[in-house]
Amino acid sequence: MSNNNPPSTPIPIPMEDPIIHTDQRPFCAFDPFADCPCHEDPILIDHVTGQVTDGLLTPSEATRVVSGRQCC
Repeated sequence: MSNNNPPSTPIPIPMEDPIIHTDQRPFCAFDPFADCPCHEDPILIDHVTGQVTDGLLTPSEATRVVSGRQCC
């Protein structure tokens, strides 16, 4: 039995979902049912902690940033 199928060609699929992580917004909006590791990324959290230390954010603002409810 021979295989006469033509070689497969990739099918482009446009991205329809919004980008949820950017340089300006590294934490996605918090969804208690989502399991996104961005909210536990030590490098990202250290950056926000540095902003608190430098007086650029309050602790409450930092909490909102890490939870994805406020842009940094």
